[in-house]
Formats: sequence, structure tokens, C-alpha cells
Amino acid sequence: MAAYTLAMATDDIASEGVPTTSASPAPWREVFRGRRGRLTAGLLVLEALVAVQSLVVATIMPDIRGDLGMVQLYGLAFTALSLATIASIPIVGRAIDRFGTRAVLVPVLAVFAAGLLVSATAPAMPVVLVGQFLQGAGGGGLYALSLGTVAKTYPDHLRPRVLALLATMWILPGLIGPPIGAAIASTVGWRWSFVAPIPVLFATWALITPVLDLVPRPETTGPGVSLRWPLQLMVGAGFVFVALTAFAWWVPVAVAAGLAIGIPALRRIAPPGTFRATPGHGAIGASAFLLSVSFLAMDAFLTLMLTRERGLSLAAAGLAITVATVTWALGALWQSNRAGERRLSWLVGVGALLLLVGQVAVTSTLWEQVPLMFAYIGWGVVGAGMGIAFATIPLAAMRLSGSGEEGEELSSVLLMDMLGVATGAGLGGAAIALSDALGAPLRTGLAGAFGLALVAAVMLLIITPRIPSGRPEGHAGS
Repeated sequence: MAAYTLAMATDDIASEGVPTTSASPAPWREVFRGRRGRLTAGLLVLEALVAVQSLVVATIMPDIRGDLGMVQLYGLAFTALSLATIASIPIVGRAIDRFGTRAVLVPVLAVFAAGLLVSATAPAMPVVLVGQFLQGAGGGGLYALSLGTVAKTYPDHLRPRVLALLATMWILPGLIGPPIGAAIASTVGWRWSFVAPIPVLFATWALITPVLDLVPRPETTGPGVSLRWPLQLMVGAGFVFVALTAFAWWVPVAVAAGLAIGIPALRRIAPPGTFRATPGHGAIGASAFLLSVSFLAMDAFLTLMLTRERGLSLAAAGLAITVATVTWALGALWQSNRAGERRLSWLVGVGALLLLVGQVAVTSTLWEQVPLMFAYIGWGVVGAGMGIAFATIPLAAMRLSGSGEEGEELSSVLLMDMLGVATGAGLGGAAIALSDALGAPLRTGLAGAFGLALVAAVMLLIITPRIPSGRPEGHAGS
């Protein structure tokens, strides 16, 4: 409560025109200096590994389906991964507060490695689903562990730099991940795509472990790590998002059951006030959710629109994704130079405005009279907006978190991000499925999905003033 009061007081000062902190951006070399630099390198390798693997799996999944059959389970492979992530993020976030990063790192890496091995040796598609579930659990755990470590270890003036570097770890994977996956699948076979990352996991463990003493140990044992609510949320979300992939009489029943199971659990895990976007953690959690809903409701169907509606090849459509990957990193780098000078609510507002402007440009290309360059330019603008807002929201959560509670409070925000990913893609897919069932053209379903993205972006713009800038911690964690 004291931290929240101080944060709001600081934000009130900022609202009168005084910046939260006048500190100049930290030199990039500072995050790589000494033993902390070794920790930074390890976190970046983990981020790059998860990025490459997710893109490789998306590339090779058609080969897996062709080898193992059961095409009806194709989409569930990605659903299983997302559901496991929803459960693992809050579990790992609370675990690092209670047991410390050192105790949690090995189990999380082991779960991720187990998912790779199960997928690599899968004799049938249902076993691949198990492997993807384990990979999702491990990947979500690594996500929570990395950002929790940043919150606990790095001083406030370094955090924007580290978050920007983590964002840049998706540029190279975005360029080389799909070709690597295709090359492995077409030569030695898709199974080796799951084996190749395992030595990197061991190397990363060896890199990070000697410097984990830099991460403050928990001062108290605190409450136990409850599994009930994360798992209940995962089950409820599973009912909802699996049902949204179908169009049958039982879908409303499944969605209602999923909501009845999942919402009580979400209320236990989400930051207090999220459903009302109250100033503080509630607005931060709601912003994370709306940002991901807006992005995924369009991102998941952009190449479908460009290929089916505008007649582009998959390679040409994929260039839009590559452009956004680069501008995302550039936006994060721009944000890292200003996070110490500007109110964080202002930065999220800039990102949300760019997101909305870019999405309007992309949506306009649903009509053939609009030049295709609007899709590429618009999606590049969207990427820049995401780089700014996506890096700022967890920084706001870090500044507002109490000492020793960074893992739990940050993981709650990360959970809302992942729920937004699933919701945006799920509701967008439902719009397209509904248009198909009604015999409407694909453009109608795409318009529904893109309309959802625009509405979420507008809602995000409305609540951004409620995001507190928090307190600068110039010497915390030094």
C-alpha cells in the first residue's frame, strides 16, 4: 500500500509537467558490465531460444501433420502450448518470490527440455500435443523468470535497456527461424528441430548459474505457491478457446462452462482492479490484455488477408511480418531512451496511438481500391507502437511492485498479456468461422476480426492515463 501511495504521488507530480525522473538513458555497455553482463547475456540467449523455437514449430507443423496424420488435431497443438503458458506464468512468478530464481531455474528448463524430447520422439499426433503442452509450460515459465529476474536484479535506470534488448532478440529469429525449420525438416527430418535446442539449454544454464547470487534471495518464505487457481484458469480457458474453433450447437454451452470455471480463478490471479482498470496495477493489467487482444486479432489473420483477398504469395505477405518485427525492436529501443524522462502512461499512449493508426491503414486494404503499400506501411507502424507499449507496461508493473513481490505481481500482468493473445486470436478466428458458416465472404470475417482489433486499441487509449509512472529506483538492485 505504501508503494502504491508513493507511486501515485509521483504520478501526480508528473501530471503537473514535472518528469518522473530526469536521469539520462543509461549507456548500453552498462548492462553488459561485469558479472551482471553475464546474467544479461544468459537472459538474452533464453529469449532468443524461445523465439526461434516458436517460429520453427510454426514452420514445421505441416510436415508433422503430414507424417503423423490426424489433421483435426493440428490447431490444438498451438492451443495446448498457449493454455500451458497461461498456467505456468503465475505459478513460476510466485515460485521465484518464495524460493528464489536459483531454485526455480532448473525445474523450468527441465520442463522445457522434456517438451522438446517428447515432441521429438512422438509416435502420434496426441503425443505431440503433450510435448507442446510441456514446451508451453516451460516457455511461459522462462518468460516469467526472465522478467522477474530483471525486476529483482537491475536498477530502474537499466530496466528499459534490458527490456529493449529482450525485444531485439526476436529480430534475428524472425528472419532465420522459419528458414532453419524448413531446412531441418527437408533434410534430416522435423524431429531434429526439437533436438537441436537442447544443448543450448545446457549452455545457458552454465552461463547463468554462477551469477544467480546477484538476484536477491527471498527475505521470507511467504505463502505457498497455489496450483489450484492457475490450473482452474487453464481448464476454463481451454473450454472457451477450443469451443471457439468450432461452430456447433454445443459451443455456447462450452463457452459458458469455461467462463464459469475460469473467471473466478482469473479474479484470484489478475491484478486487483483489472476488470475495472482502476489506477495502478488494475490499469496495467487491463492495458496488457487490451494491447495483446488488439495486436493478435489482426496479426493472426494478416497473411490470410494478404494472400486470399489481395492475391499475394506467402513470401510476399510474410514481408509485412518481417517489417513489423524490425519496427517493433526499433520502437522498444526508442522507448528505452525516454522511459526515464517521460511518464509511462504517455509512452503507452504513444504506442497505442501508433497501433490504432497502423491498424486503420491495414484494415483499409480489405478494399481492393486501396494500394497494398498501406498494409506494409501500416503494419510497420503497428510494430513500432507495439515495441513502445509492450516494453513500457511491464516496466510500469516493476516500478509499482513491492520489494519481494516482483515475481507475483509482474507475472499477473504477464498472464493478462497471454490471455489477451489467446482472446484476440480466438475471437478473431470465431468471427471468420461465423462468416464461413453463414456463407458470407472471407472479407466479412476479416472485417470482424480487424474491427475487434480497432475497438481494443481505442479502449487501450482511453485507460492509458490511469497507468502510474511509479517511482524511479535509481539505486535499487545495484
